[in-house]
Amino acid sequence: MRFARELSIRARLTLFFVLAIAIILAFTGFALVSLVHRSLVTSASNQIEATMTQAQERLVNDHMSLTHRMSIPMHGDVVVQVTNAAGTQVWAASSAIINAPVLAVSDYDADATNGLAVVLKHNEQTTPFVGEVSLGQVETVSTPRGTGLVFGFVYGGPIDHSVTVLLFSVFVSFPLLLLLSGSLIWLGIGLALAPVETIRRRVDAIAAQDLSQRVPVTGGDDEIARMAKTVNEMLDRLEASSKFQQEFVSNVSHELRSPLTTLLATVDRAANDHEKTNWSEVTETILREGRRLDVLIDDLFWLARNDEFRMESSRVDVDLDDLLFEEAQRVRAMSSLSVDTSRVAPTRVSGDPAMLKRMIRNVIDNAVRYAQSSLQLACFYDGASAVVSVGDDGEGIDVEASGRLFGRFVRADPARSRHSGGTGLGLAIVAEITAKHGGSARFVEVPAGTAIELRIRRDGRLV
Repeated sequence: MRFARELSIRARLTLFFVLAIAIILAFTGFALVSLVHRSLVTSASNQIEATMTQAQERLVNDHMSLTHRMSIPMHGDVVVQVTNAAGTQVWAASSAIINAPVLAVSDYDADATNGLAVVLKHNEQTTPFVGEVSLGQVETVSTPRGTGLVFGFVYGGPIDHSVTVLLFSVFVSFPLLLLLSGSLIWLGIGLALAPVETIRRRVDAIAAQDLSQRVPVTGGDDEIARMAKTVNEMLDRLEASSKFQQEFVSNVSHELRSPLTTLLATVDRAANDHEKTNWSEVTETILREGRRLDVLIDDLFWLARNDEFRMESSRVDVDLDDLLFEEAQRVRAMSSLSVDTSRVAPTRVSGDPAMLKRMIRNVIDNAVRYAQSSLQLACFYDGASAVVSVGDDGEGIDVEASGRLFGRFVRADPARSRHSGGTGLGLAIVAEITAKHGGSARFVEVPAGTAIELRIRRDGRLV
């Protein structure tokens, strides 16, 4: 087994098929030799019976000498010998054994059709002849000299010779067939696996050089073509993942650099001029940028755990209306914005409470960031889904192109302004949470301002 595992797939397949063919050929050869031998024996037995019948007719019709043996012509490879019933005297014989002594005697055999069996005699006088005869048969015969026995034999071993020639042919031809089959199988498997090797080399080169390259796809819809398509799809995902990782690292670096630069510059100015430093302004700057870093790191940690499928989630009953009322009270306390909650209806779903609370807070914080004077909150049932709507009276956005805003580090303002403290990750987290609850997030058309609609499954199925 270890030796087989060390072989290449091509060698293992060739060895397997050659062994299978060898087994088939062995059974075929055995069956062929058995069939030919049985056919020769049957044919010889029929010929012996016919010759013995002809000999019996001749013995009855011809005058037999009382002192000399009658010579009976041979028919093919069959010889006959006629003896007295006691088996002590030869009355007639085929020309090939005309001078032979009594070669056999009869004995009782219950399995034989006529109840008689042939027993060859082995002595110095019969040895030269007994070795040449086989397939003996015996019948009783009435002759002018009395009742006798007529024995029929195959003479000269033609059956053994034929079987020997066939065996020699099998032993010579079958190894040649195996060699030829093995060579053809080796070449055939090599041709079949050649595209696989080409794909392997191309993938190896792609992995080492450029993920934008692709492996060639052969025509048709066979296993090789499907494998090439699958490999290309995998390369598409790897390329997208690589680009995403590069962009993610670049965006994270960019987002972290701004607050860190602000913190370092503020501390550096304060350290160089203690007397003229406005420490209340320094404290405010450090707190603001520290909170910004804390939010950014928390969002990054959440997304990282979610991407690694390590986010623990639970499923309990959650009142979305309570979460909206709680957020409305928070917004009223921290700003002068007017918050309309008249369309907030009792809406209970089954889901992860921490995720749903984070989802609603992120959406409301995003709305607060761009609102001018008011927010509009709503929640209600719509079939199998629960709907949460958050709108603001700020500058509207292009709804048709708003899908990109749910990407990571994407902001609505082209200048990527950070005066509002946004990290560009809030809506990305919202999209992940709604997807986990079997729903979706999207911006919808409103007469003025901006509105975002969140849908989640009422049964709380987490995916």
